[in-house]
Amino acid sequence: MDTQSLSLASLFLLVPACGGEPAAPRTGAQLYVEQNCVQCHGRNGEGTQLGPSLTDKRAHWNREQLAAFLADPQAYAARDPRLSEQSQKYLMPMVKFLTLSKEERLAIADYVLALP
Repeated sequence: MDTQSLSLASLFLLVPACGGEPAAPRTGAQLYVEQNCVQCHGRNGEGTQLGPSLTDKRAHWNREQLAAFLADPQAYAARDPRLSEQSQKYLMPMVKFLTLSKEERLAIADYVLALP
């Protein structure tokens, strides 16, 4: 086998390894942990001294509202007296999740809204 044929054969062996199966979307629970929400809101959304409880949020939120909030929490809270008052209880403001896609923010919203 000549060098050119060997190079082409090697390339075809690598193509399946590069493509493979697309990665499954991460769940809201996975994103909650990966985005370090647990640090301020607790492992199960129970809240800590750094952030409020995330349990039973269905009374105030739907998934689209919560996903919009995650994109820019401070701006969203500035328009909502309840959230503005709540934010005064904690030393650190909620961070923006600018690197998450809308679908990922919706997945986190679904996870939070499913908390008891």
